Amino acid sequence: MIAPFVVAVTGPPGSGKTTLSRALAERLSGAPVLSYDAYETITGWPPERGAAWLADGAPFDAVPVPGLAEDLARLRRGEPVPDRERGGTLRLSRRAARPVIVLDTLLGRAHPGTGAQIDHLVWLDLPLDVALARKLRSFTGAARRDPTAAPGLLEALDAYLGRYDALLHPTYALQRERVRPAADQILGAGTLAAHLDAVQSAIQSTLHATLTAVPTPTA
Repeated sequence: MIAPFVVAVTGPPGSGKTTLSRALAERLSGAPVLSYDAYETITGWPPERGAAWLADGAPFDAVPVPGLAEDLARLRRGEPVPDRERGGTLRLSRRAARPVIVLDTLLGRAHPGTGAQIDHLVWLDLPLDVALARKLRSFTGAARRDPTAAPGLLEALDAYLGRYDALLHPTYALQRERVRPAADQILGAGTLAAHLDAVQSAIQSTLHATLTAVPTPTA
């Protein structure tokens, strides 16, 4: 089996990682999508634990994502894994000449378990204030679509904003500092269609270069 190509999409919450990841997966012959959000447990930490983590230098390798690296490795070996986000099972697409796996993640290559398995890293370059505005609109949009869910969404929004100053904003600033420099491709403002074209073109160029590379003769 040809080794799958792992493309990871990262950026601050609200930057459009999930939207781009899902659209990219559809364009790439129905590639499976692994989502960091389906594995992370850091958002369940009590405030004092989050504060201690920040005080300790916010080591990204200490961010708990149990099972994510293992499921990514299994997919790369061609094994099916549970879809923890939507239910069902994730499998490599058989429609592609070389299978692709899409990883929707906050951590990029800064998390050793998954970072070492990434072939192409895309960073969505959105200012934190704009990303926050989009995140807030995701709450209000969900409430408009389902007014019966509004009380729960309001509670979730209040909890999110309550953690924003002390924990989330510093963490997202560190994410930009540590994750962005390792990106293979940085995308600024633009349409979803333009981003899809740009990522697909970069992936095809990388795959072509890999397949046509001439081995260096050994003495």
